[in-house]
Parts: sequence; structure tokens; C-alpha cells
Amino acid sequence: MVNSIIEGLTDYFLQCPLLKDGVFRVNALGSEPVEYALESAITSPVVQTYVDGSSIRQYQFNFNSREAYSMDRIMAVQAESFYEEFCNWVEEQNVIGNLPAMPEGCEAQTLTVLAPGFMLDATMENAFYQVQMNLQYFKEAPKT
Repeated sequence: MVNSIIEGLTDYFLQCPLLKDGVFRVNALGSEPVEYALESAITSPVVQTYVDGSSIRQYQFNFNSREAYSMDRIMAVQAESFYEEFCNWVEEQNVIGNLPAMPEGCEAQTLTVLAPGFMLDATMENAFYQVQMNLQYFKEAPKT
């Protein structure tokens, strides 16, 4: 059991065998490679509300990273390949039901990739990549 959704997501991604040794942050990404960060996105959390007050909800977020960058073709292919493999890992975990731990009263249903890894910004030394994702979950009705 975790105390928050972001805690469950952080624990979940720290188990990914593809991540290299590096710093893992929440809502902050440093300027040196290799770093990873989870960043919440702006979205309406409620997808559907039931008569009893329970609901289907979503938590949209970005998986960001700072990677070494070069105009070298081999290095660029490696970076792009990492994101293809990372998105495949997320999809495989979703299919087998290996989803993030959730706070009490919540149950993860699906974790999907909305936009595969893409480069947002680059210098001649490093690049900022992002994968956009959506966690859909069931939340019990508030206890009265």
C-alpha cells in the first residue's frame, strides 16, 4: 500500500529493468544525464461517476528523461530504441496486470502510453525526452 498515486508510480518505474543508473525525481529534471522524472499533467480526473459515489478516474502524467545527446546516428538510434523498448515494457506490464500500487480505496485498471518517447529539446551534449501516459483507476465512494 502506498500513500499517493505518485508514490505508487515512482515505485513502479523504479522496477523497470531498462532504466540506467541515474537520478529519479518527481516534478523536477536536472540538467545532466542520466536523469528521470515523473511529472503530473493537467487533465480532468473523473472519467465516470457511479450512483454510489465511486468513480473511474484517470491520472495523466509524463515520464521525462535527460539523456546524453549527439548528432551521431548510432547514439540517436540507441536513444530512440530505448523509448520504443520502454513503451513496449509499459504495454506488456499492462497486459499481464502488473500495475502500480495505489492508495487505500483505489485500484489501478490500466496504464497506457498516450504518446511514445519524443525529444522535446536538445543541446549538443544532452536531450530532454518525454513519454505521455495515462493511469486509469477505480476509486471507492467516500465513506460516510
